[in-house]
Amino acid sequence: MDSNPICSASGDLLFGHLEASDRRWFADQLQAVCQPPSTRNLYLTYSLIGRKFEGKPVIPADAPGHGLQLPGGGAVSVRDLGRVYLLCEVLRENPEYFIPAITKLIQVADTGELITFLRFLSFLPRAGEFRQAAVEALRTNIAPVFEAIAMDNPYPKTYFNEQQWNQMYLKAAFMGLDLLRIHGIDERANGPLARIISDYAHERWAASRKVDPLIWQPVAKFISGPLLGDVQRLLASSEPAEQKAGFLCALQSGDPQATQWAQDHELYKTFIKNPYTWKDINN
Repeated sequence: MDSNPICSASGDLLFGHLEASDRRWFADQLQAVCQPPSTRNLYLTYSLIGRKFEGKPVIPADAPGHGLQLPGGGAVSVRDLGRVYLLCEVLRENPEYFIPAITKLIQVADTGELITFLRFLSFLPRAGEFRQAAVEALRTNIAPVFEAIAMDNPYPKTYFNEQQWNQMYLKAAFMGLDLLRIHGIDERANGPLARIISDYAHERWAASRKVDPLIWQPVAKFISGPLLGDVQRLLASSEPAEQKAGFLCALQSGDPQATQWAQDHELYKTFIKNPYTWKDINN
């Protein structure tokens, strides 16, 4: 079977930060898991990695020979990388056997183990096989677990259906998370989500509560009917960030009326000289 490049990169990075004795231990454990394939040994090794590599130094994002696009562009612990490499290797070795085993493993994993799995899920071979585990993370009341799948993670963009994507986006907004850290907002924008965002905003406004201006990013392509009124309200807001959000929605909408509002707005001249994006809304 061809080697998965992410498996190879994670292995190179991991073994480059282990002592010789730890490398031997890991190789022995991997052999015990795969030859013959053993669910029991997989569970045991996944758990033992947490204790074996506890306190090992964190590998910085700019480590030489990194070769990996880490979630959030940040550092990774040896413990987490060890778990990722283990799952990569067993899936490369025998996917048909280990996909059900890993599915069960995640069902009984502790919070830390689950967070590692979710953060690096898109790295795994046959990652789409684990969509249900990712969807279950959307329903959790444990914030770090939800953030592991929703924030800085390319997996939902690729594998979630429309309903799952919308649920994730709205829950992130409700939790007050940084929506800019969600991958694929423009690509996954859809009409039902735009209407739900409008309804959500109206509920907040009716209760005299603020709405994060960034929530409107997926709305631009679907502005019509009542959403035109939302754009008007944003453009007339006394809050600069809301004005900017309304302006970008109007300008990107393709709706003649909304486009005209954008061109008539005082922000237009500023925008022509110094264009900005959704990343600049709060600046």
